[in-house]
Amino acid sequence: MQLRPEIKGWCPGAHAPMQSGDGLLIRAKAIGSHMSAAQAREIARIAESCGNGLIDLSQRAQWQLRGMSEATLFEAQRRLDAIGLLAPDADAERVANIIASPLAGLDATAAFDANAMAVRLATALQSDPRLSALPTKFLFLIDDGGALSLAGAEADIRIEATKDGRVAIRLAGAPDLAAFVEPEEAMASALRLARAFIELRAAHAYVFRRVGALVETLGAEAMPRLAGLSFKRGAAVRPPTPPAQIYGAQRNGGVAYAGVAAPFGRWRARELAIIAELAAGDGMNELRLTPWRALLIPTPDEGAARRIIARAERLDFITSAGDERLAVVACPGAPECEQALGETRAYASRLAPLARRLGGADGVVLHLSGCAKGCAHPAAAPITLVVTENGFDLIENGEAGGAPRTSALTFDAVLHELAARAAERTS
Repeated sequence: MQLRPEIKGWCPGAHAPMQSGDGLLIRAKAIGSHMSAAQAREIARIAESCGNGLIDLSQRAQWQLRGMSEATLFEAQRRLDAIGLLAPDADAERVANIIASPLAGLDATAAFDANAMAVRLATALQSDPRLSALPTKFLFLIDDGGALSLAGAEADIRIEATKDGRVAIRLAGAPDLAAFVEPEEAMASALRLARAFIELRAAHAYVFRRVGALVETLGAEAMPRLAGLSFKRGAAVRPPTPPAQIYGAQRNGGVAYAGVAAPFGRWRARELAIIAELAAGDGMNELRLTPWRALLIPTPDEGAARRIIARAERLDFITSAGDERLAVVACPGAPECEQALGETRAYASRLAPLARRLGGADGVVLHLSGCAKGCAHPAAAPITLVVTENGFDLIENGEAGGAPRTSALTFDAVLHELAARAAERTS
């Protein structure tokens, strides 16, 4: 039996830390995908001196610093402000949730600079008092149409370049619908939709936390109609970026880069500091944050990218799309998360070889969640394991809150079940 977890309904920030099992959790909030090597180096130092040295790269392409305390919080905020990663106040921090194309400003095939648009969008969001009513999880996405598609990342409002030079504006829950506008109209159109969401949410007793829920209840036309936009059906969606274009030494869109990740998105301060030094040495003195929980380190050429990857491999980072650890996504689990009913990370590495055998070369096959909220992977997965008071619940092709196929499994029973499925798949 699963206990019902507490739904906090908001995301942590530097101004609004969240209490977790290992102390206060804060975010170093970047606007857009760019981060300098110096900023990354200082984040590592802040995590070490003000927290417990553990840092998570979230699916929203943001750094989460763990283990802060009331005694160290002000110092962490002061130092984040010094490197330009602290919003003016809690309201400004809360509304500026934007994912941008990882190679924005570098990619020769992109239609526009998604990072420049992200900065303008953040400024507009923070300067309009009406938009402070947006829920704290409300997320914008800007895809510049370049080499690396953001089609696999979730967002409430999507701004996507199209092949014909226009921009498609889409809503969560209605991927086959879009309003097509000129690039200079894109940001204003997205903001009109955001205001429409606020108005409709208020008219329905604030029951809608996200756009997907509103679309499911009121239909896909409700927000566009109120915003004065015309949505068309049958709008083509780009395929997601395959992992083979993310990890390792790469060249895409005319940009050479090294793609690396820490297992399950968890970095230690020392590791991030090393990556920052590699970005400053062989790289172009910057790194790029991605919703795939990977870092892209732009380099002058592919030779420099290969040197970075060789060093990252020695540190046991993920540097290849074939790494079996990519088949598993896991939340921090207990004791770090107060909601979790048991450990997750201790099991994730042991499950990874079986997950890869079950799912082939690409994609998440197994989601391991410490509770029924499923924060690490809100979407359905082929196999989801949820920690309960009585062991593990196994859910097939569903989300963490779904009905289990089998309940109260021991970990040995989970291993036996997955091994039998893997043997059947390969026989």
